Amino acid sequence: MTITIAPQLEARVRDKARAEGVTVETYIEQLIREDEEWAEESEGPLHENDPEFAEIRAAVREGLEQADRGEGSPADEVFAELRAKHGIPR
Repeated sequence: MTITIAPQLEARVRDKARAEGVTVETYIEQLIREDEEWAEESEGPLHENDPEFAEIRAAVREGLEQADRGEGSPADEVFAELRAKHGIPR
């Protein structure tokens, strides 16, 4: 089988395959396998009849009500706390 792609993309694929020490064919096969695995693991969008939908909607509503009452925290503080808690550098 022959697949034609733009020369710039072909050069990028060849460079990446070479960097990983594999053939272009092997590199492409790895990409396809990873894409298929990701597709199997990823969840699709929620629909109104999904059990989690009502729970998420209630949590969002509660958060909006808290924000209306001025109970929220500035985003930069929240993100700083999360980074510190999980050891994530800025």
